[in-house]
Amino acid sequence: MPTIKVFKHGEHAQRTPLSYPALAPIFADIIELVDLPERADLYVFAHSLDIAVAPRALVEDWRSRRRPVILLSEEPFWDTIWGRRPLARERVIDTAHGPLPVIQLTHHTSPIFHFDRIPYYLLTNHRFANTYAARFARNAQLSPADWQALFASRRADLIFMFERRPEPYHNMRWPQGEIIGLCAWRTALAEACKAGKVERLGASWQGGPTRFELDNWYLDKMIRLDGQTRMLAAFENTHQPNYITEKIFDAFACGALPIYFASPHHRIHGFGLPETSWINLYDLSIPDAVERIEEITFSPEFFDAYTEAQQRLAALFCDAGAWLDERQRLHQALQQEFTLLLEATATAQSA
Repeated sequence: MPTIKVFKHGEHAQRTPLSYPALAPIFADIIELVDLPERADLYVFAHSLDIAVAPRALVEDWRSRRRPVILLSEEPFWDTIWGRRPLARERVIDTAHGPLPVIQLTHHTSPIFHFDRIPYYLLTNHRFANTYAARFARNAQLSPADWQALFASRRADLIFMFERRPEPYHNMRWPQGEIIGLCAWRTALAEACKAGKVERLGASWQGGPTRFELDNWYLDKMIRLDGQTRMLAAFENTHQPNYITEKIFDAFACGALPIYFASPHHRIHGFGLPETSWINLYDLSIPDAVERIEEITFSPEFFDAYTEAQQRLAALFCDAGAWLDERQRLHQALQQEFTLLLEATATAQSA
């Protein structure tokens, strides 16, 4: 089968499945990146803002050849705050050179991001597989009594480590897709939690260099958090049922109780983690969420559940076959989506 020629463009173009060195080998046999729109079978963008400033050459080529314009977005935060149409599979975006019809392939609209066992984002860099293989293999050796002793020795009760974003425009909701903006909510929660030793880490809270200025922000994060706190806020920036990043798994890997936000249909429930091994603050008001956190106790039953969760995560993330299978699933899903779009375009143009 011939490769699909893709013109990938925009300021955010480094954030698509086709942009990561860790994923490049799995698409090498089906995707060829080209440097001019007129050479492409389809055009790919990562952000709606990049489509809005699409170059004239691309818009004119689309008018001439009508190739598919694709928003291949891995980030629900962008799809909501800027895109404003996260439920739509098809839409029109205005550019300086005229409107473009766009097909949105996102966590909500495309099986590309509908993972089987390992969430998509964890495939984008080998550091996740390497970190989890080591940390969860270590953690799985610990007994409930071991965890009880470790929790007793933690220096902090609760740590928040995410960007401070208090602006109310982050409070966006699309109930039909269970899509909820969490940035302002989690910021307000971090500011409201006062009981015990609470820390708020990161440049937007403390000043200093941002994570983008660090040589390896993820390594810095894991070193700073490993074995340091009893509870760790693990909220996503956006709640979407298929969207799971590293955050909740990092909390478990660092030996902390994750505090998360997940609707009943959220995919985190499919990991088989005991309900009492993590805290779910789904749809709670800030006062109710603070109260829920303050009510947390570390009982023998909790340490039994936490030990089971660590063992389940070790069985998953230490299984090289699970990672390989998920990469193959991603390959097939993206190939199928692109092929179907090209076939639909060819059918429409021949009608």
